[in-house]
Amino acid sequence: MVSLTSISAGLKPTNKLYLNDSYLKTTETTLLRYVPETRKSGYFVTTDTIMHPKGGAQPSDTGTIESVNFKAIVKKVLEHSGVVIHYGDILEGVPREGDRVSMTIEWDSRYRVMRLHTAGHIVDYAVVQILGKDLLSSRAFHGPPESFVEYIGRAGGIDPASIERISNEVVKASKRVYPVWVPKEELLKTVRGAPNLGRLPELETYRVIVIDGVNAIPCGGTHVANTAEVGGILIREVEAVENGFKVVYDVSD
Repeated sequence: MVSLTSISAGLKPTNKLYLNDSYLKTTETTLLRYVPETRKSGYFVTTDTIMHPKGGAQPSDTGTIESVNFKAIVKKVLEHSGVVIHYGDILEGVPREGDRVSMTIEWDSRYRVMRLHTAGHIVDYAVVQILGKDLLSSRAFHGPPESFVEYIGRAGGIDPASIERISNEVVKASKRVYPVWVPKEELLKTVRGAPNLGRLPELETYRVIVIDGVNAIPCGGTHVANTAEVGGILIREVEAVENGFKVVYDVSD
């Protein structure tokens, strides 16, 4: 079995283009390393990527990588020590390190995740508005088959209809959504309504997703540019879990 440590060894961190522009559907970059797993599958590391790896409460992107020498389907994307690693099947040809490659994302899946992730931040806002206090989230997932946020503490009789109503008020208000980067000493002055500060890694600079007039939450995920793109937020259920409660949600057209 090929280890992610050996695949990423000696490589610089990948330039994650999606951090600045979540709407990039294709890009040209260079294949730095190819490590075969079988004759028809392997691991690709490129200088740049538009594909978000599994993690940060998001599922992996999928798509294709190809050059004049090969074509591959990317089935999952992982990250190790800042290096983004694309795993996939070879459809034709043989990858060559140093190739200029074209990377294309499977857009329908990505865009749905963007809508779900922004919806998750809006749900955070709605829960805080109802309970009237800062919260800590224990875990979350912003993708199919089930999107949810789990919070530490008692739900206090919170009901799905109230969360859904407040969430959709934000959606309909067409609020701008955008990233800002702040040094760690400025983080507490920048964040607003963030439920996950206790789980943040120690970094020199943080990416914060701002929803104008709503909240500002540290996040490395992909988001829509305006809350109206979410479409609509459906709260499926609010259920008790160990040490807290779980809000399960979805988006609609």
